[in-house]
Amino acid sequence: MNTSIIVGSIALVLAGLLATGHAFGQESTQPSVVRITGQEKLEQREALRRAAVAEQQKRKENFARNCIRTGLTDVQLEACRAAYRRL
Repeated sequence: MNTSIIVGSIALVLAGLLATGHAFGQESTQPSVVRITGQEKLEQREALRRAAVAEQQKRKENFARNCIRTGLTDVQLEACRAAYRRL
């Protein structure tokens, strides 16, 4: 009976050491992870959308300023065609 108490005590000590090492090991080995919330993702998408809309508006204004007039040369017409394709 004395041997079973010793074996049980050693098992409990080893289990405690294992659990403690595992708990402290998780903190130190895992790099800090930056979590992005749903609201932040939504704000990022909205910012990208606004940038795309602003770029599209800039292209449209550039096309209207440079291409909607008469008497364009062949080089200017080709540039206008390329600008229109980008719209």
